[in-house]
Amino acid sequence: MLISVKTLNTIGAEQGLEDKESCCLAEIYLPNITSKEELMDVAYLLYRVCKHSLTLPCHNKETEDVVSKNMRMGIGITGGMQATKEQLSWLDETYNFLRMIDKEYSEEHGFNQSIKLTTVKPSGTLSLLPGVTPGAHPGYAKFMIRRITVDSEHPLVQVCKDHGYNVEYRLNIDGSKDFSSVIVEFPFRYKEGTRVASEVNAIDQLEFIRFLQTNWSDNSVSCTIYFKPEELNGIKEYLKRHYQNNFKTLSFLLHSEHGFKQAPYEEITEEQYNEIVARTKIITGLSSAEYESNDECASGVCPIR
Repeated sequence: MLISVKTLNTIGAEQGLEDKESCCLAEIYLPNITSKEELMDVAYLLYRVCKHSLTLPCHNKETEDVVSKNMRMGIGITGGMQATKEQLSWLDETYNFLRMIDKEYSEEHGFNQSIKLTTVKPSGTLSLLPGVTPGAHPGYAKFMIRRITVDSEHPLVQVCKDHGYNVEYRLNIDGSKDFSSVIVEFPFRYKEGTRVASEVNAIDQLEFIRFLQTNWSDNSVSCTIYFKPEELNGIKEYLKRHYQNNFKTLSFLLHSEHGFKQAPYEEITEEQYNEIVARTKIITGLSSAEYESNDECASGVCPIR
């Protein structure tokens, strides 16, 4: 799988929006791209999907007007830390290609040109499923637990339990349980040779974001920098010299001992990983009975899952 597209009403730090604006995000799995020509072809196809998605009617006329005016999209790349130097070298030329295409395509179809075209979002599960590192991040760890939040009443919760995955109620900040949501834990491992956070210092991560912000993303590169306490002084000095004109948004998180009991990622040993795999079964499919609608969408508006 090379690409993924979704339309969003709310966005993280990778996309600044006007009041009532929504946009389209897309994702290219850069490590899977085999040539510059293929990258341009995939980017062009994503561009067309996003461009026409932004012309669709909206439920809110004010949203429709601002979306049509800005035509803001975010064609992103993920797996950057797994990409080769050659693959990364294709980004700048592909960005310029997209800008040229947008000018020509917009004139041809009577659209406004897009004020923003490209981005790098944090990604996450969307990247982990095909086995690439998320967005601009290194792999969190070679072996890890990935935690997902699910509505307590969702049928998928029982499916996960039946397949042996650990399920527990989400904890509030004060330690009390939130009975409306559960956390499901999945084991995950990266392929050999993947750069993981313990092997990439904070400055190297910042330099990679700086590269992507310069050569690809005209929206923000949204990324969390994993750091160790002894790196703080070096991070401060680096940002004093380079933050202006190189970065738009940054967040930082201790790689370990950060105090979050149900963090999205938790590093584990190979032995722990193998033990979890041994007691769980892969979910290979879901029957329609497990997702019986019970006429919840009869009114034309389905509940948010």
